[in-house]
Amino acid sequence: MKQLFGLGLMALLPLGLAQGVRSLGMGGVALPGPDLAGINPAYAAFPNGWGREGFQLPMGLLRFLPFFPETSPFTYFTDPNAFRNGFDLLSFYDQATYLNSFLLNPARSPDEVVFRVSQGGLSITDGQGRNLLPSFQTGSAPEKPQALIPSPFLPLSFALGPGTYLTFGPFAGTQGVRVAPSPALVQALAEGSLKPCKGASPSPCTLEASGAFASGLSLALGFATPLPQVPGLGQVYAGVRGEGFYGLGYVEASGKARPTFDPNGEVNGVSYETRYFLSYPDYLEGSLGLGGGGLGYGLRADFGLVLDGGSWALGLGARNLLGFSQWSGVEVKVENGTETRTPTTRRSDFAAPVFFLNGAYRTPLEVGQLLVAADASFGAAAPAFHLGLEYGLGPVALRTGLGFEGGFRFGLGAGLSLEALTLDLALTTHEAPLVGGTVYGIALAVGF
Repeated sequence: MKQLFGLGLMALLPLGLAQGVRSLGMGGVALPGPDLAGINPAYAAFPNGWGREGFQLPMGLLRFLPFFPETSPFTYFTDPNAFRNGFDLLSFYDQATYLNSFLLNPARSPDEVVFRVSQGGLSITDGQGRNLLPSFQTGSAPEKPQALIPSPFLPLSFALGPGTYLTFGPFAGTQGVRVAPSPALVQALAEGSLKPCKGASPSPCTLEASGAFASGLSLALGFATPLPQVPGLGQVYAGVRGEGFYGLGYVEASGKARPTFDPNGEVNGVSYETRYFLSYPDYLEGSLGLGGGGLGYGLRADFGLVLDGGSWALGLGARNLLGFSQWSGVEVKVENGTETRTPTTRRSDFAAPVFFLNGAYRTPLEVGQLLVAADASFGAAAPAFHLGLEYGLGPVALRTGLGFEGGFRFGLGAGLSLEALTLDLALTTHEAPLVGGTVYGIALAVGF
């Protein structure tokens, strides 16, 4: 069962939106501005009039220093004994997913993951008997490749003309992570009975963990422009973008666990099944020799609209309206101790759109100003939403917000904006993956 648990942790880079410290203090809500051009292409032409963001300090990197053996793999080189006794894979994953925050109490792996099968029923617990979360998902469903790749890291941007731009850069990250029980297992856990698990072979009660990781080089061509004003509403902006990629590596893995029964219907154990697909460029086959040499590539089209009403703004972006990706490599299945390897090609759907809707409204009060913002994403990815408030009084701002993004999250923040300096501080929370509980983090940004 611990092997199955570990498959859900294969991804080490975050999904989701690029969120500044101001945004984190408002529960992670996305504020209108050019920073959202990767999610809604129309924002590439949108004026930056909703407040400036400072440089976000990658506070989470501090936890990779050897002073924090539970999250730092580098402790292996400075103190191997402390690494063996203290390093925790789930804590490392949790911090690596939130590099923008220093996590005060990153998630801790249970001492033991127990898939307990007995005549009295089923349970999924840790070594102390506490129930674990039976389901968890971020990103897209990891059963097949996606044309919607992670955002490039430090891309190079080139202006080609009015409203036209080209970006190029490497990308690496998860496309989806999920742990999910089958409907029969959900029923069995709710009833505390094995009855839903019987009557078929193999048993319909399964717990599956799956994930997908992709890396490569991305090239995008976009165009954004203001459109004629809409009388009584405001200025409209529109944008389109086409993005293609050349793949450098793709891993898709899943594992299943299910109870087994003897001819008399008595429980006699648990069976495991694992599968993974591996793809990398052909020229690496001589070095890696894993049989996954092949070709990975993809192309997709995005579209967006933004309406600017002065004191309010509303945007709708649609990524991967049309898209296609393909990876060729090797698929490996291990069932009941028997391994089979099959050269194969994995393809995405031709359309798996992810929609992003966000809006903001600001209004003056008798003393100060109030900003309200909200966003939601839905479609071919796990749904997410955020709602945030900011109260500004002169150069000082107080913030709060909440949201759901692979689990409940909450934010508190404060900001100071002077002519030559901006400071933003946020206390963030999120739900610990797989084991539940609240994780707290601190984020900081500075601007000059």
